Amino acid sequence: MVTDAEIEDLVARRDIYAVLTRYSRALDRCDVDLMRSVYWPDGTDSHGVFDGNAADFADFIVREIQEWFEVTMHGLMNVHMEIAGDRAATETYLFAYHKVRESKAQEIFGSRYMRMFAGQGLDPAHHTFYFGGRYLDQFERRAGEWRILHRKVVMDWNDNHPSNEILDQGMFATLRPLGERGPGDPVWANRP
Repeated sequence: MVTDAEIEDLVARRDIYAVLTRYSRALDRCDVDLMRSVYWPDGTDSHGVFDGNAADFADFIVREIQEWFEVTMHGLMNVHMEIAGDRAATETYLFAYHKVRESKAQEIFGSRYMRMFAGQGLDPAHHTFYFGGRYLDQFERRAGEWRILHRKVVMDWNDNHPSNEILDQGMFATLRPLGERGPGDPVWANRP
């Protein structure tokens, strides 16, 4: 027989997981309002490139994602949750892809990376980096709603290189529609 406590625990896990996936969607679709909805107003984010108030982080990261990258995709993997009443701690494994804007390659990768590929005939407009890390989150439930109170991002590894992306040849020319940021993305037409 399932107890009330077990049901409450399952509902909490469902709701926390929904916050985590909402964050990835907000980041990759560059939706600042959706990004703000995952944090409490007094929440904080320690993200390496930013350390401070979560609402300020939402504005910062959406603006910077649009400026630095043509495309991003943040996938969540293992999610470990420890729940104690109205508080929870989570460790979420992250795998992310970033297609870097040509004008930002030097700033993102640094001069050593750029020198490694100079003179090799590679297209400087197409660079990617993959990121493996973890989100360490402190969640809090207020009035029945779970949101992030504090997030810390941990980098475990990264891999950077010129891209071999193909969008206009072979089978890749037929794989449409392409994803995009904002309301033109096909996800918005796929709502109930």
